[in-house]
Amino acid sequence: MARLKVTPQILYTMLSLAGGPRHGYAILAEVEERSGGEIKLGPSSLYYTLGRLEERGLIEEAEAAASTESDRDARADQRRTFGLTPEGRAILERELGLLTGLVDHARALGLNVQG
Repeated sequence: MARLKVTPQILYTMLSLAGGPRHGYAILAEVEERSGGEIKLGPSSLYYTLGRLEERGLIEEAEAAASTESDRDARADQRRTFGLTPEGRAILERELGLLTGLVDHARALGLNVQG
């Protein structure tokens, strides 16, 4: 399998799952918020991204937390919830390490990197 090209959309999507499983709308909202509005995923691009990550074993469908069993049953048909797999977390950590190194290098060169 070819190495996944980690785009900002993929990175932000995976990062949104680092805190725990989320459903699609929660991922969309967090990505937009954390990117300062720079990345706005639509439902089709989000589910395309999630499908690519799931195919590679980096995320998996997770059971949504619900306060009661009837709430969980009612929501099960409406929302798919995803979480990072251990491999997904390792890939995310590796990619963030690479980015950290890149930012450190840019700062060492005198570039004003906001962060």
